[in-house]
Amino acid sequence: MPSGLAEEKSLYSMTGYGEGKAERNGKAIDIVVRTYNHDGISVRVRGLEEDQSTAHKAEKFVKESFQRGRVEVKVKPEESVGLAPESLDLESIRKSFEGLSRLTEELGITEGPALDDLVNLDLLETEAPYKGAWPTVKSALEEALRETREAQKEEGAAIKSDLMNYLEEIANLLSEAEERVPEVVSSYREDLKKRVEKLLGGGVELEEGELEKEIAMFADKVDVNEEISRARTHITTARNSLEEGGAVGKKLKFTFQELQREINTLGAKSKDGKIQSQVIDMKMALEKCKEQARNLG
Repeated sequence: MPSGLAEEKSLYSMTGYGEGKAERNGKAIDIVVRTYNHDGISVRVRGLEEDQSTAHKAEKFVKESFQRGRVEVKVKPEESVGLAPESLDLESIRKSFEGLSRLTEELGITEGPALDDLVNLDLLETEAPYKGAWPTVKSALEEALRETREAQKEEGAAIKSDLMNYLEEIANLLSEAEERVPEVVSSYREDLKKRVEKLLGGGVELEEGELEKEIAMFADKVDVNEEISRARTHITTARNSLEEGGAVGKKLKFTFQELQREINTLGAKSKDGKIQSQVIDMKMALEKCKEQARNLG
């Protein structure tokens, strides 16, 4: 991690914005950083095309600051009018003048080159605007990245709060479903007894053992205790990941996939309309969880 951007155990969103500024030779260099969601790490630096060395250093520096996301960096110098003396590449100008002087001698031209000739031939070469400016660019970049990380951290805290609320909602729905299962079995027992009595005309004594065996088979089919237990384990894992902080986006993605599997099985095994409704609410809350987790680094 670059200086001043030490990793913290906080949650960071992948979207953010930051600005930085530094001065070189009395001129300001402005840098803007924007970050977006991305599965891997992608960095694009614009404005340093004339100095690839500085561009590569900036790209490497930015990559060290993020683990995931697409990062857009725009470097912009302070606009100036005309050529400042310090921006002229004097050595190149001397070489251009000497070359023209030799050429006039070879061609037998009596009048040597003048400054106007250098201007007309565009031979007043200047240094690239960022030549040797990496320390200044780095200073502005550090400020922009620091602002960006703070923005990501602030949004990450909001995402954490939302995720905790959605997970609490799912946990409550699981408890309601768990409490409902005995009622479903009891209701099935009464319904089965009534149907058998009606079928036998009410004049035949029921074999209590056979009835209980049928009820036990039904209870086994609708037993969702294992699914609920595993779902709670996944919720605990997600909560712990959020509390630990750091780069948890991918971990949460896989955790929510496992939670989705248990909720789907719960819905498939349930024969009760109320539990089915609770499962739908769980799925809706889980979709919100997955959507928010996609924003985390």
